[in-house]
Amino acid sequence: MDSGFDAAILTYHSISAGPAPLCTPLPLFASQMSWLKSNANVVPLSDLVDCFHHSHKPPRRTVALTFDDGFADFDAAAAPVLRQLGLHATVFMPVSYAGRTACWDAKAGGQPLLTWNQIRKLSSQGIIIGSHSLTHPPLTSLSDAELAPEIAESKKMIEKETGQEPRFFCYPYGRFDERTRRAVRDHYAAACTTSLRLLSPEEDPLALPRIDVHYLRNPRMFRSLFTRELRLYLYVRRLLRETRSRLHQRDGRRRLHIEGVFG
Repeated sequence: MDSGFDAAILTYHSISAGPAPLCTPLPLFASQMSWLKSNANVVPLSDLVDCFHHSHKPPRRTVALTFDDGFADFDAAAAPVLRQLGLHATVFMPVSYAGRTACWDAKAGGQPLLTWNQIRKLSSQGIIIGSHSLTHPPLTSLSDAELAPEIAESKKMIEKETGQEPRFFCYPYGRFDERTRRAVRDHYAAACTTSLRLLSPEEDPLALPRIDVHYLRNPRMFRSLFTRELRLYLYVRRLLRETRSRLHQRDGRRRLHIEGVFG
């Protein structure tokens, strides 16, 4: 990567005292935001996306903040800190769950999500609301007929409720392929993944990598955001994650084979 290109999209989920990796305690979050305010250029996600669409290099040490799943504690905990420091953020909302709980899978923890009243208030205060689909499914497992509303209808619902057309999408679980990318391209200017790395000079706006802050909970590691040390650390983390994924897939295929033989 060009050493003069220092830009990143950070990912948070719940700002609360719950278990990692989903939750970031408020004191830690506030400390991280204070450090970013003094040491980075925190911009709206739209600024970074526009750079890639127009082949412009963003300023050095540029950061965009994103929050997945629309947990209600964003309004109660994160938003006041961001307002106090004058920092921008994007919240990716699984829109059918607004005002409900995060019950799409066990890892979501059943925590309450933002209501439409809260979402409208946040939008009026400058928080960007993006789509995280309708129901948070793994999009690559859906048929074309199932995929279409997850992408298009979620956009319509956000625009109807907030009066703002959402420009950005976030792939649930980070899963996408060329088919889902094409479907997202028809409705959004950009989309975020879970690829664990800093941005590079020539990113695909429909497959933007992000850094989950769970991997930066150590204050020293967070403060190393744009260093060679962090790049190496993230590289090793990606290898470990990819290895676990391959082992999981292999074990799944083995179980299917055994069930086929003995079922």
